[in-house]
Amino acid sequence: MSQEFFQNQTFTQIDYTQQAFPKGEYDHCTFVNCKFEAADMAAMTFLECTFEICDLTNAKIKSTSFTEVEFVNCKLLGVDFSVCNDFMFSVSFDACNLELASFAGLSMKQTKFSASSLKNVDFTETNLENAVFDDCDLKSAVFDQTNLEKADFTSARNYTMNPALNHLKKAKFSREEIHGLLTEHDIIIH
Repeated sequence: MSQEFFQNQTFTQIDYTQQAFPKGEYDHCTFVNCKFEAADMAAMTFLECTFEICDLTNAKIKSTSFTEVEFVNCKLLGVDFSVCNDFMFSVSFDACNLELASFAGLSMKQTKFSASSLKNVDFTETNLENAVFDDCDLKSAVFDQTNLEKADFTSARNYTMNPALNHLKKAKFSREEIHGLLTEHDIIIH
């Protein structure tokens, strides 16, 4: 199947659960209020694209390339980013629901997560050096062998992580949420 090339286009209110999402390369495109729930987006390329108010719940993204892609007010429940093409992988999330998503094993240096729900997200062996978690809920998110060097958690909440199993050098945390670093040690703080 041949791939199409789309550049500088805006796709608005398209339901890709009812029609196939055209395989191709999307360069500087914007998707507004589109439904991609369980859509096959495998092996596609998105370069400097923006998804706004889109539902990508359980979208299939194996071998898909995301380079400088912004997700704004999107629903990305259960999306397995760990199977994406990791070459030049760079994304940002603003006011998104990423519950049950996986970023396991990816390099996500300087990634910005803002005002997003990251409950039960898998960050196992992810490189999140210099990442920012601004006003994010990280309840039950998994951090295991994760590089969090210089990551900013100062306005994040509900995180738990074991400092012995993660690289936390110069990571920033708030005093109010510091207990999330001590949970594994069964320490009681009053």
